[in-house]
Amino acid sequence: MVSPLKSQEIRQLRRRFEDTRAAKADRPVRTLPRIRSVSVDLSPGATPPILRTLPGETSTVVFLDAAGAPWPLGAAPRVSRPNQVASAEWIDGSPSVVVTMLSPYEEANLTAFLVGLATPVVIKLVAGEPDAKTRTREVDYRLDLRVPGHSPWAQAAVPGVAKIGLYDDTMQAFLDGLPPNDAVRLKPRGEVPPRTDVWQYAGALFVRTDRDIQTAFDNTLAASDGTRVYRLAPTPYVTLSDAGRSLTFQLDLP
Repeated sequence: MVSPLKSQEIRQLRRRFEDTRAAKADRPVRTLPRIRSVSVDLSPGATPPILRTLPGETSTVVFLDAAGAPWPLGAAPRVSRPNQVASAEWIDGSPSVVVTMLSPYEEANLTAFLVGLATPVVIKLVAGEPDAKTRTREVDYRLDLRVPGHSPWAQAAVPGVAKIGLYDDTMQAFLDGLPPNDAVRLKPRGEVPPRTDVWQYAGALFVRTDRDIQTAFDNTLAASDGTRVYRLAPTPYVTLSDAGRSLTFQLDLP
Protein backbone atom coordinates (compact mmCIF):
# COMPACT_ATOMS: atom_id res chain seq x y z
CA MET A 1 0.00 0.00 0.00
CA VAL A 2 2.93 2.33 0.72
CA SER A 3 4.74 1.58 -2.51
CA PRO A 4 2.44 -0.39 -4.84
CA LEU A 5 3.96 -2.33 -7.72
CA LYS A 6 3.30 -1.30 -11.26
CA SER A 7 1.42 -3.71 -13.51
CA GLN A 8 4.59 -4.63 -15.44
CA GLU A 9 6.45 -5.32 -12.18
CA ILE A 10 3.64 -7.60 -11.04
CA ARG A 11 3.87 -9.55 -14.30
CA GLN A 12 7.64 -9.89 -13.92
CA LEU A 13 7.25 -11.05 -10.33
CA ARG A 14 4.71 -13.70 -11.34
CA ARG A 15 6.99 -14.95 -14.12
CA ARG A 16 9.88 -15.28 -11.67
CA PHE A 17 7.62 -17.11 -9.26
CA GLU A 18 6.51 -19.54 -11.99
CA ASP A 19 10.13 -20.08 -13.07
CA THR A 20 11.02 -20.93 -9.48
CA ARG A 21 8.16 -23.42 -9.22
CA ALA A 22 9.14 -25.03 -12.55
CA ALA A 23 12.79 -25.34 -11.43
CA LYS A 24 11.70 -26.94 -8.17
CA ALA A 25 9.58 -29.51 -10.04
CA ASP A 26 12.24 -30.28 -12.66
CA ARG A 27 13.48 -33.86 -12.59
CA PRO A 28 16.69 -34.97 -14.30
CA VAL A 29 14.97 -38.22 -15.35
CA ARG A 30 11.36 -38.36 -16.54
CA THR A 31 9.30 -41.52 -16.22
CA LEU A 32 7.61 -43.51 -18.97
CA PRO A 33 4.86 -45.44 -17.12
CA ARG A 34 4.40 -49.06 -18.13
CA ILE A 35 2.21 -52.02 -17.12
CA ARG A 36 4.00 -55.35 -17.60
CA SER A 37 3.37 -59.00 -16.91
CA VAL A 38 6.16 -61.52 -16.39
CA SER A 39 6.22 -65.26 -15.83
CA VAL A 40 8.40 -66.20 -12.84
CA ASP A 41 10.81 -69.11 -13.05
CA LEU A 42 11.41 -70.56 -9.57
CA SER A 43 13.86 -73.26 -10.66
CA PRO A 44 17.51 -73.20 -9.50
CA GLY A 45 19.72 -71.07 -11.72
CA ALA A 46 16.86 -68.92 -13.00
CA THR A 47 17.03 -65.11 -13.02
CA PRO A 48 14.62 -63.33 -10.63
CA PRO A 49 12.16 -60.83 -12.14
CA ILE A 50 13.13 -57.14 -12.08
CA LEU A 51 10.94 -54.26 -10.94
CA ARG A 52 11.92 -50.96 -12.58
CA THR A 53 11.04 -47.91 -10.50
CA LEU A 54 12.27 -44.48 -9.38
CA PRO A 55 12.05 -42.39 -6.21
CA GLY A 56 8.87 -40.37 -6.10
CA GLU A 57 6.93 -43.13 -7.90
CA THR A 58 5.02 -46.09 -6.51
CA SER A 59 4.97 -49.47 -8.24
CA THR A 60 2.38 -52.16 -7.52
CA VAL A 61 3.35 -55.82 -7.80
CA VAL A 62 0.42 -58.22 -8.31
CA PHE A 63 0.95 -61.97 -7.81
CA LEU A 64 -0.99 -64.40 -10.01
CA ASP A 65 -1.00 -68.14 -10.52
CA ALA A 66 -0.31 -69.79 -13.87
CA ALA A 67 -3.96 -69.42 -14.96
CA GLY A 68 -4.19 -65.74 -13.96
CA ALA A 69 -6.00 -66.09 -10.61
CA PRO A 70 -4.81 -63.74 -7.81
CA TRP A 71 -2.39 -65.41 -5.38
CA PRO A 72 -2.42 -63.82 -1.89
CA LEU A 73 0.63 -63.39 0.31
CA GLY A 74 0.73 -65.28 3.58
CA ALA A 75 3.03 -62.85 5.37
CA ALA A 76 4.35 -59.33 5.00
CA PRO A 77 7.07 -59.09 2.32
CA ARG A 78 10.66 -58.46 3.33
CA VAL A 79 12.80 -55.74 1.73
CA SER A 80 16.56 -55.52 1.94
CA ARG A 81 17.78 -52.23 3.46
CA PRO A 82 14.28 -51.10 4.48
CA ASN A 83 13.70 -47.37 5.08
CA GLN A 84 17.04 -46.67 3.41
CA VAL A 85 16.68 -47.78 -0.20
CA ALA A 86 13.15 -49.17 -0.55
CA SER A 87 9.91 -49.69 1.34
CA ALA A 88 7.01 -52.07 0.75
CA GLU A 89 3.38 -51.77 1.85
CA TRP A 90 1.04 -54.75 1.89
CA ILE A 91 -2.60 -55.10 2.85
CA ASP A 92 -2.99 -58.24 4.94
CA GLY A 93 -4.37 -61.10 2.84
CA SER A 94 -4.08 -59.35 -0.52
CA PRO A 95 -2.11 -60.41 -3.63
CA SER A 96 -0.56 -56.95 -4.11
CA VAL A 97 2.47 -55.11 -2.74
CA VAL A 98 3.19 -51.39 -3.26
CA VAL A 99 6.91 -50.66 -3.57
CA THR A 100 8.53 -47.24 -3.21
CA MET A 101 12.21 -46.60 -3.85
CA LEU A 102 13.68 -44.05 -1.47
CA SER A 103 17.05 -43.46 -3.11
CA PRO A 104 18.03 -43.05 -6.78
CA TYR A 105 20.52 -45.39 -8.50
CA GLU A 106 20.30 -47.88 -5.65
CA GLU A 107 19.35 -51.56 -5.78
CA ALA A 108 17.55 -53.83 -3.35
CA ASN A 109 15.43 -56.95 -3.39
CA LEU A 110 12.02 -57.97 -2.12
CA THR A 111 11.04 -61.42 -0.89
CA ALA A 112 7.37 -62.43 -0.99
CA PHE A 113 5.82 -65.47 0.70
CA LEU A 114 2.70 -66.73 -1.08
CA VAL A 115 0.03 -68.79 0.64
CA GLY A 116 0.64 -72.51 0.09
CA LEU A 117 3.88 -72.01 -1.85
CA ALA A 118 7.01 -73.32 -0.16
CA THR A 119 9.39 -71.37 -2.41
CA PRO A 120 9.55 -67.60 -1.82
CA VAL A 121 9.38 -65.26 -4.78
CA VAL A 122 12.36 -62.87 -4.92
CA ILE A 123 12.21 -59.64 -6.96
CA LYS A 124 15.14 -57.41 -7.86
CA LEU A 125 14.39 -53.71 -7.28
CA VAL A 126 16.28 -51.19 -9.41
CA ALA A 127 16.06 -47.38 -9.34
CA GLY A 128 18.04 -46.32 -12.39
CA GLU A 129 21.52 -46.93 -13.75
CA PRO A 130 24.29 -44.54 -12.60
CA ASP A 131 25.98 -44.49 -16.02
CA ALA A 132 22.76 -43.95 -18.00
CA LYS A 133 22.66 -40.65 -19.92
CA THR A 134 19.02 -40.73 -21.04
CA ARG A 135 16.49 -38.31 -19.54
CA THR A 136 13.65 -40.84 -19.68
CA ARG A 137 13.22 -44.19 -18.00
CA GLU A 138 10.53 -46.85 -18.15
CA VAL A 139 8.91 -47.38 -14.76
CA ASP A 140 6.68 -50.32 -13.87
CA TYR A 141 3.55 -48.71 -12.46
CA ARG A 142 2.11 -52.23 -12.25
CA LEU A 143 3.98 -55.50 -12.58
CA ASP A 144 1.95 -58.73 -12.82
CA LEU A 145 4.00 -61.73 -11.76
CA ARG A 146 2.66 -65.11 -12.89
CA VAL A 147 3.92 -67.85 -10.57
CA PRO A 148 3.81 -71.53 -11.61
CA GLY A 149 1.17 -73.43 -9.67
CA HIS A 150 -2.42 -72.84 -8.59
CA SER A 151 -3.57 -70.14 -6.19
CA PRO A 152 -5.87 -71.04 -3.28
CA TRP A 153 -8.17 -68.34 -4.66
CA ALA A 154 -8.59 -70.18 -7.98
CA GLN A 155 -12.27 -71.16 -8.09
CA ALA A 156 -13.18 -71.82 -11.71
CA ALA A 157 -11.83 -74.77 -13.63
CA VAL A 158 -8.53 -73.91 -15.23
CA PRO A 159 -6.92 -75.32 -18.37
CA GLY A 160 -4.25 -77.94 -17.99
CA VAL A 161 -0.63 -76.93 -17.54
CA ALA A 162 0.10 -77.93 -21.13
CA LYS A 163 -2.33 -75.25 -22.35
CA ILE A 164 -0.84 -72.38 -20.33
CA GLY A 165 1.89 -70.55 -22.25
CA LEU A 166 3.71 -69.53 -19.09
CA TYR A 167 7.13 -68.94 -20.67
CA ASP A 168 6.01 -68.32 -24.25
CA ASP A 169 7.49 -65.01 -25.45
CA THR A 170 5.11 -64.85 -28.41
CA MET A 171 2.04 -65.27 -26.20
CA GLN A 172 3.45 -62.63 -23.86
CA ALA A 173 3.90 -60.19 -26.74
CA PHE A 174 0.28 -60.56 -27.83
CA LEU A 175 -0.92 -60.24 -24.22
CA ASP A 176 1.04 -56.98 -23.88
CA GLY A 177 -0.61 -55.68 -27.05
CA LEU A 178 2.76 -55.64 -28.85
CA PRO A 179 2.46 -58.39 -31.47
CA PRO A 180 5.36 -59.28 -33.78
CA ASN A 181 5.81 -56.94 -36.73
CA ASP A 182 4.72 -59.55 -39.27
CA ALA A 183 1.51 -60.45 -37.42
CA VAL A 184 -1.57 -59.68 -39.54
CA ARG A 185 -4.41 -58.00 -37.69
CA LEU A 186 -7.82 -59.33 -38.69
CA LYS A 187 -11.12 -57.50 -38.58
CA PRO A 188 -13.80 -59.75 -37.05
CA ARG A 189 -17.43 -59.43 -38.10
CA GLY A 190 -20.48 -60.27 -36.04
CA GLU A 191 -20.88 -60.28 -32.26
CA VAL A 192 -17.50 -58.84 -31.31
CA PRO A 193 -17.28 -57.79 -27.64
CA PRO A 194 -15.24 -54.72 -26.67
CA ARG A 195 -11.52 -55.15 -25.96
CA THR A 196 -11.26 -58.06 -28.40
CA ASP A 197 -8.51 -58.17 -31.03
CA VAL A 198 -7.49 -60.94 -33.41
CA TRP A 199 -4.23 -61.52 -35.26
CA GLN A 200 -2.93 -64.22 -37.59
CA TYR A 201 0.69 -65.18 -37.08
CA ALA A 202 2.88 -68.21 -37.78
CA GLY A 203 -0.04 -70.31 -39.00
CA ALA A 204 -2.22 -69.68 -35.95
CA LEU A 205 -4.82 -67.23 -34.65
CA PHE A 206 -4.22 -65.12 -31.55
CA VAL A 207 -7.32 -63.75 -29.81
CA ARG A 208 -6.82 -61.09 -27.13
CA THR A 209 -9.96 -60.51 -25.04
CA ASP A 210 -11.33 -60.29 -21.51
CA ARG A 211 -13.98 -62.95 -22.23
CA ASP A 212 -13.77 -66.72 -21.90
CA ILE A 213 -13.45 -68.64 -25.13
CA GLN A 214 -15.61 -71.59 -26.18
CA THR A 215 -13.72 -72.44 -29.34
CA ALA A 216 -10.99 -75.04 -28.84
CA PHE A 217 -7.57 -73.45 -28.27
CA ASP A 218 -3.97 -74.59 -27.94
CA ASN A 219 -2.51 -72.12 -25.42
CA THR A 220 -3.62 -69.26 -23.20
CA LEU A 221 -2.01 -66.59 -21.03
CA ALA A 222 -3.67 -64.14 -18.62
CA ALA A 223 -3.08 -60.76 -16.95
CA SER A 224 -4.37 -59.58 -13.58
CA ASP A 225 -7.14 -57.41 -15.07
CA GLY A 226 -8.79 -60.41 -16.75
CA THR A 227 -7.27 -59.88 -20.19
CA ARG A 228 -6.34 -63.15 -21.87
CA VAL A 229 -4.73 -64.18 -25.11
CA TYR A 230 -5.62 -67.49 -26.79
CA ARG A 231 -3.76 -69.28 -29.55
CA LEU A 232 -5.89 -71.52 -31.76
CA ALA A 233 -5.84 -73.16 -35.14
CA PRO A 234 -7.09 -71.03 -38.05
CA THR A 235 -10.89 -71.07 -38.17
CA PRO A 236 -13.44 -68.76 -39.80
CA TYR A 237 -15.60 -68.68 -36.67
CA VAL A 238 -14.68 -67.97 -33.04
CA THR A 239 -17.12 -68.17 -30.12
CA LEU A 240 -16.65 -66.33 -26.83
CA SER A 241 -18.71 -66.44 -23.65
CA ASP A 242 -20.14 -63.27 -22.12
CA ALA A 243 -21.95 -63.86 -18.80
CA GLY A 244 -23.18 -67.23 -20.03
CA ARG A 245 -24.20 -65.94 -23.48
CA SER A 246 -22.35 -67.18 -26.55
CA LEU A 247 -20.96 -64.55 -28.93
CA THR A 248 -19.78 -65.74 -32.33
CA PHE A 249 -17.85 -63.65 -34.82
CA GLN A 250 -16.51 -64.42 -38.29
CA LEU A 251 -13.01 -63.95 -39.65
CA ASP A 252 -11.99 -63.44 -43.26
CA LEU A 253 -8.81 -65.46 -43.35
CA PRO A 254 -6.30 -64.57 -46.09
